[in-house]
Formats: sequence, C-alpha cells, structure tokens
Amino acid sequence: MAAFALQAALDVADRRAEAKSRIVKVAYVGWLNARTHLVRLEQRRKHYTGELNLRMQQGCSASMAQQASETLRQWQANMTSAERDLENAREEWQLALNDWKIEKKRVEAFLVLARRHELEESRREEKRERRLHDELSARSAYAQRFSEQSGARYLYTETEQS
Repeated sequence: MAAFALQAALDVADRRAEAKSRIVKVAYVGWLNARTHLVRLEQRRKHYTGELNLRMQQGCSASMAQQASETLRQWQANMTSAERDLENAREEWQLALNDWKIEKKRVEAFLVLARRHELEESRREEKRERRLHDELSARSAYAQRFSEQSGARYLYTETEQS
C-alpha cells in the first residue's frame, strides 16, 4: 500500500490544532479571571456602599463623605476598566476559538482525504488480489484440462501394461 501523500500536512495541521486548543483554554481562563475580578469588584463596592449608607444615616463629616465619594468614583473607574478587560478577554477567547475551529476543520478535511486514500488503496489491493486469484484459477483450470487431456492418452489398462 502506498503511503498517504499528505500525511505530513495532516500531522502539522493536527499539531497546530492542538496548540490552538491550548491557546483557547488559556484565553478562556483569562476571560474567567477577568469576570471573577469584575464580580469581586462589584461585591466589594456593594458592601462598601452598604456600610457607607449606614454611616450616612448615622451622620458623618463632610470630609468623610467627600472621601467616600472619591472612593466610589475610583471603584467606578476600576469597574469600567474591569469591564473593558472582560470584553477584551472575551474577544480574545472568541478569536482563539474561531482559529481553533478553522484548524480543526482543516484536520477533519485531511482525515477525510486520508480515509479516501485508504479506501482507494484497499480497493486497489482487492482488485489486484482478485486479478491474481483469477489468473491462478485460470492457470489451474488450464493445467487440469491439459493433464486430463494428455493423461487420457497415457492411461493404460492392466493388460496393456504387461
């Protein structure tokens, strides 16, 4: 059987698909980390605003209110930055996922070609074996007919042999 001519390309595409799969996993972890960071920021901000509301109800100084306002603005800026990071991480993850899907389709196409090649080679092998079998059968039949025909001339009866 002849080797699959595109086996090297299949191997390269398979390795590239595996590498891109790892990149997808890393990008997904980055997205999860960005999402976790944003959720934690939101939780801390809610906790802080809850405590701040309690202090404001009890009464607080203007400087403390101003400091709280500045802290909330800073948190809002951090959350905006975290949302941007989350969106960037999601886009990076989606791009990596799309690249991996394209490479996976390429690998599947090579595998289809490899299967077709294997089927074609097995058909050729079967055809060759059939041809050899037919040739052998024809030779055997010819030899048997020849021996029957020529053997009939050389058959002696017991009386003729003595």
